[in-house]
Amino acid sequence: MSCRNISPFPQAARFLKNARRATQGFAFIWLITFLGIPSTQAQRKVYEGVISVKKKTIGTVILVDTTGGTVSGWIRMEKFVKIDGGSVTDGVVEFQAGGSKFKIDERRGRIIYSGPDGEGNRFLAPMKQIEGRLQEVSEGEKVGGSPVAKLELRGRSWNLVVGLPALWKHAGAPFEKFTRVEDMLGKDITVWIGETSPLRGRMVVIEEPSEMNIPLKPPK
Repeated sequence: MSCRNISPFPQAARFLKNARRATQGFAFIWLITFLGIPSTQAQRKVYEGVISVKKKTIGTVILVDTTGGTVSGWIRMEKFVKIDGGSVTDGVVEFQAGGSKFKIDERRGRIIYSGPDGEGNRFLAPMKQIEGRLQEVSEGEKVGGSPVAKLELRGRSWNLVVGLPALWKHAGAPFEKFTRVEDMLGKDITVWIGETSPLRGRMVVIEEPSEMNIPLKPPK
């Protein structure tokens, strides 16, 4: 009886080829990490805290983008003021805005600042980012209360008090008090919230969906 060479199964050949590609991918990621090459993936954070402006203590919202190791974004100082650059290290973001210097220390939950309006060391809290489909905007649970948005995330529904969140625009200054959340019904959105209990919270910032360009005033 003659012996014939048996060719390998096509599935096995594809498996080995994919395994080689995966190994090369892991090696590339390790090399980037080892060399300290900054990632180009978008890295956004939102904080809520307290600062002093014109000798008055006010609540503030800070929208920070540290993509590629640079710092950009906005800070609310009565109105939103553009961040003029800065630096980011592990757990610490430093930047300039409105003639003042700011330092966010996320581990300590503090914002340290100095400038024309004085200096301070105040409370700061990071907001929780959730992404999901906006399913419904309904009346508040109490008479006269803020509307409640229902956001679907991995098969679970979040109930979020809408209030007056800021709208983080693709370009230009954020809208300070966005009231037309229902314009995003049925769309996948990114929301930054202050979590109050499991699957509940209040909207602080909404990111403008990539396919939308929302005007300040509703179209007539």
